[in-house]
Amino acid sequence: MRTLIRYITRIFLGNLFVMLLAFVSLLQLLDLLNNAEDVIRRHGDSVLVLARYAMLRLPELVTFLLPFSILMASLLSLAKLSQNNEILALKASGMSFYRVLLAFLPAVALVAAVHFVLSDRVAPQTARMLSQWDAEADSAAERPPSDQGPAIWVRDGATLARISAVVDDGKKLWGVTLFNRDARGNLVERLTAATATYTGDDWQLSDVERLLITREAGGVFARYTTRSWKTSLTPSHFADLVAPPSTLTLTELLAFVTKPDTGYRPTYFYETWLHKRIALPIASILMVLLAAPVAQGLQRYGGIGTGLAAGVGLGFLYFVTDGLVLALGEAGAIPPALAAWSPSLLFASVGGLALIRIESNR
Repeated sequence: MRTLIRYITRIFLGNLFVMLLAFVSLLQLLDLLNNAEDVIRRHGDSVLVLARYAMLRLPELVTFLLPFSILMASLLSLAKLSQNNEILALKASGMSFYRVLLAFLPAVALVAAVHFVLSDRVAPQTARMLSQWDAEADSAAERPPSDQGPAIWVRDGATLARISAVVDDGKKLWGVTLFNRDARGNLVERLTAATATYTGDDWQLSDVERLLITREAGGVFARYTTRSWKTSLTPSHFADLVAPPSTLTLTELLAFVTKPDTGYRPTYFYETWLHKRIALPIASILMVLLAAPVAQGLQRYGGIGTGLAAGVGLGFLYFVTDGLVLALGEAGAIPPALAAWSPSLLFASVGGLALIRIESNR
């Protein structure tokens, strides 16, 4: 069995490297063609700029394509064993096809562990580095970010803050509006500022407009060039709030789930991504089970070309289903656990049932 595991591991990892290299290179090229103009506009017309952008995008692309590459590598490995009659020889020696699939487990488990590290540690870090790089360029050009997205709301004691955009890893805020309330919750002051910059001890507001609300005078307006904002909120708070869920680590997602008041998105949104992060490496392992019935039916349904086409179709269908249920989970239409786990369990069940049917007919 050890000899078989080493042999299958060598074949599988070789095919995985080729598949991953091909798919990542293609997607990297398409990504560069789509975003090269914006990258050059922000950072300059240099080959090094494009190379840096490509390197920062690489972990995220690898994380996205790894399950599909595992599916194709498993299919190619099983197809090779089938075409060389090695599976037939193993069955003749008394080994079932299910034990052959178990020989894939050490290599796939190793790849799944690497996949989890990439998705939970490396990809979030490089994604934030890319966002910070873009924010530094926007800040140097004195322009707001081009992709601001929806405004965020955060509470600090009796003060409510509305932020239009967060840049420079949370150290600079655009479009800041502060609503100060009294002990009874009544609005007593509104401060509107173009930007807020973190100085190390507090926040410095610029281009400030103050509206002081009193019962006797109604509202009193005043303008200031700069004004200090004393708050317990730090740049890391804002950076975590606006970070896309794909750039949050498992620890950060867990913090948003266990402390519902810390995020500006609903708790079920973060809970969906928490389950998704845990389910991601499990999905990589289940790809072998999905490839097994396709590989077993290669000789019956037209050879390796048909099998590869079927594998591509299954992979595409998996990603469509995964994206659909993930969107439903983010919207709260279905439970977070169901949104994260159902695609893997569904396709693994289909693959397992198909494999049992094929093996029972032989």
